[in-house]
Amino acid sequence: MAVIVQTIKSDAKLRVALIYEGGNIRPVWFEVTDAPDRKRIVVKELCFTWAYQEGADKIINFAVWDGSDTYELSLNTRELIWRLGFDEVSSRG
Repeated sequence: MAVIVQTIKSDAKLRVALIYEGGNIRPVWFEVTDAPDRKRIVVKELCFTWAYQEGADKIINFAVWDGSDTYELSLNTRELIWRLGFDEVSSRG
């Protein structure tokens, strides 16, 4: 049986709380502000961080885990816009 993990990107509007420490930022929680239930998702673990350039924009990505689901938070540091991705897991076989 094969397990397939695909990150789905969302255009949802986000509110993100950060900790800035030692020149680094780390998300603590986030909310999807245009969702009808608008629940706060608390980050229990920062799994991985990476950055890349997209033209003139620097994008910082955070793979985070809330205890049951994995999310990808992306920050455009020029526009200060957050984007959300979440993992969809399926199996075939």
